[in-house]
Amino acid sequence: MDQQRRMMMFLVLSFGATFLWLKIGLPFFYPELIEQQARKQTATQQAADKTSEDPATETPGGPSNGTQAAGAGTSDTPRELEKLPEYPSRLITLGSLDPNASTFMQVELNSRGAAVAGLRLNDRRYRELTNRALPLQLLGETNWQDTLSFDLRIQAIDQLLKPHRVSLDTVNWNVEEGTLTDRRVTFQYPSPDGRFQLLKTYELLEGDPKKRDTDSNGYCLNVTLGFRNLTGQPLPLTYELQGPVGFPLEDLENTRRFLTLQAGFLRSGSVRHEHLTAKEIAAQVTSKGRAESLQSPVRYVGIDGQYFATLLVPRENQADQPWIVETQPQLTEPAEQKDASRISLAVLSAPLEIPSGQTVEHGYTLFAGPKRTALLRPFGAEAIIEYGWFGAISKIMLAIMNFFHRTLYLPYGLAIIMLTVIVRGAMYPISRKHALAAKKMKEMQPRFEEIRKKYENDKEKLAKAQMELMKESGFFSGCLPMLLQLPIFIGLYQALYVSVDLRMAEFLWIENLAAPDRLFRMPFSIPFLGYDFNLLPMITVALFVVQQKLFAPPPANEEQALQQKMMSYMMIVIGVMFYRVPAGLCVYFIASSLWAIAERKILDFHDTAATSAKQKKEQSETRLAPGAAVPARTRQPSWLQKLMSQLDAAANPTNKGAQEKKKN
Repeated sequence: MDQQRRMMMFLVLSFGATFLWLKIGLPFFYPELIEQQARKQTATQQAADKTSEDPATETPGGPSNGTQAAGAGTSDTPRELEKLPEYPSRLITLGSLDPNASTFMQVELNSRGAAVAGLRLNDRRYRELTNRALPLQLLGETNWQDTLSFDLRIQAIDQLLKPHRVSLDTVNWNVEEGTLTDRRVTFQYPSPDGRFQLLKTYELLEGDPKKRDTDSNGYCLNVTLGFRNLTGQPLPLTYELQGPVGFPLEDLENTRRFLTLQAGFLRSGSVRHEHLTAKEIAAQVTSKGRAESLQSPVRYVGIDGQYFATLLVPRENQADQPWIVETQPQLTEPAEQKDASRISLAVLSAPLEIPSGQTVEHGYTLFAGPKRTALLRPFGAEAIIEYGWFGAISKIMLAIMNFFHRTLYLPYGLAIIMLTVIVRGAMYPISRKHALAAKKMKEMQPRFEEIRKKYENDKEKLAKAQMELMKESGFFSGCLPMLLQLPIFIGLYQALYVSVDLRMAEFLWIENLAAPDRLFRMPFSIPFLGYDFNLLPMITVALFVVQQKLFAPPPANEEQALQQKMMSYMMIVIGVMFYRVPAGLCVYFIASSLWAIAERKILDFHDTAATSAKQKKEQSETRLAPGAAVPARTRQPSWLQKLMSQLDAAANPTNKGAQEKKKN
C-alpha cells in the first residue's frame, strides 16, 4: 500500500513538474524555441491552406504539377534565411574637423541601423556655447539606445526580424567592400526572407572653403536609399525614413527661439512655407497621443533653431511623382516646459513597386549648417529666417554691419556702434524736429498754466484749449518722427537677433553678443532674472531714465503728469524685460542713447548761440540806423552782482514790482 501511494505521488509530482516546466519554465528560459515552433506551425498551416485553395497543386496523381510548383517557388522566392547574418559593430567617420577641408562637416555613422550618430561643423566660428574647444554638434545629442537620424523602417521586413528581437534600425548593417572612402560609404542588409537587399549610401559633398557663407555644397550630405528585388517577380514596398534627430537646444535659460519643424510644400508651382513649434507638437502629442501629420509633396522638411538648421531635401522633383506622401512630426524628448521639448520627424513613402531583379533608388540631401540666405536659397528655404514684418530694413541693417566687419575688419561690437551712428545720423532731421517740439512745449509751459487756471472748472473747454495750444507748438509733429523710427527699431532688433555672425562674437568682457553679457554668475537666483548678473541691461535702462529726466517736457496737465510718473515705474518693467536680451542689442541701445543725449545737448548749445548772435545783430542794426541814438556801452554785471540783485529782489518784492512798472 505504501508502495502504491509512493508511486501515485511520484506520478502526480512528475506530471505537475512537467506541466509547470512547459507552461512557465520553457517560455521563460528558452523563449526563442517557443517562437520558432510557433513559426513552423504557422507556416505549415498557411501551406496547407494554400494547397487546399490551389487546385493546380492539389491534383491527385500529378507529381509533375507539384514539381513544377516547387520549381517556380524556388526561382521566384529565395529561401528564408534560417539564421540572421551577423555583421560587426562599426563607427565610420566621413569628412574632417579641419577648418580648411573641402567638406564643412564631420559625420559619424553607426553600423547599427546604418544611421547618422553624430554631425559636427568644422568652421572655427561655430563652436559649442558651453565649451569653445569643441566644434558645434548639430545632430546626435541623444542616447545610443534612442532613434538615430536616417533610421529606416520597413514594416514587412521588421515583422520578419521581430522574432529575433531586432529591427532594421537596431541590427548591424554590413559595409560593402570597396565603397568606404573619406567621403563616401555604402551599407547593405538582406531581408530575412531573401526577397530584398537594402542599401544605404552616404556621400559628403565638397565646397569651397573660401566661400563658406555662400557655397551650400559643403554643408550637404547625400543619402541614397536602394531597394534591390532579388526575386523573379515585382514586389511592393513602403518605407519610413527618420529625419534629423538630436538637434541642439542652445542657451535654454535665455533663448526666445526654441526648436521648430520647418517644411516647404509644393503648391501650384511655388513653395508654401509652414512650421510647427516644439510647444505645438508637444501639446498635440499630450492631447491626442500623436502629432497631426503633414500630407503634401515636400520641397524640404527639417528641424531648426535660432541660428542653424538641418533640412531633408528630396533630390527628385516631388511635384510630378511624389514619393513622400506624409511627414510625421515626432516628440523625441518631452520636457516640463513644452517649449524646451526635443522634436524630430519621419517621412513616409508612397507604395512602391520594385521590378524583378532591379534596384529602385530614392535620393535625399541633408543640409546641416547656419541659416544664411545664400546657403538656403538652393533649397527654396529662405523663409525659415524670420526677419519679421520689416524684413527689408533688417537686411539693410545686416548688410551695413557686415560691411564694417568684413571690409574694415572691425569687431562686431564696434560694427554695431558704427551702425548706430549711421542710423542716428540718417534720422537727425527727424530727431531734431522732435527735440525742437519738446523744447517749444517747455517754453510754452506758462501759457498752459494760464489756461489751466482760466478753465479750472470747465474740463471740456480746458481740453479744447490745451489741444489748440499743442497744435500751435507742433507737439504732434514731434510725436510723428518717433512713430517713423519704430520700423527701424524693430527691423534692427530682429536683424541682430537672427544674425548667426553675432553668435560667439566677442567684445570687451562680452563673450557672446547674441546672448546676455553675463558679467559673473551669482550664488543665488533672482526671480525672473536668474543666476547671471548682466550689466549692460542696467546701463541701458539707466540711460533711458537720464533721457527722460533731461528731455521730457513739463506736464501740461495732471493727466500728463500721471503719465510721466507711470513711465518712471515702467522703467523697472523695461529693466526686467531687457535683462535677458542679447548683448549686441544692449550695445545698440547704449550707443543710441548716448547719441541722443549728445545730440540734444549740442542742439541746445546751437540754439543758444544762434539766439545770442541774432540779438547781437539786432543791436548792431539798431546802433547803425540813421538818426538812431548811439546806445551807451553797458558792462555785463558779474556773477556776484547778479546774485546780490536776486537776493535783493527776493527780500523786497515790492521794490521789484515798482521797478518793473517803471520799466513799462
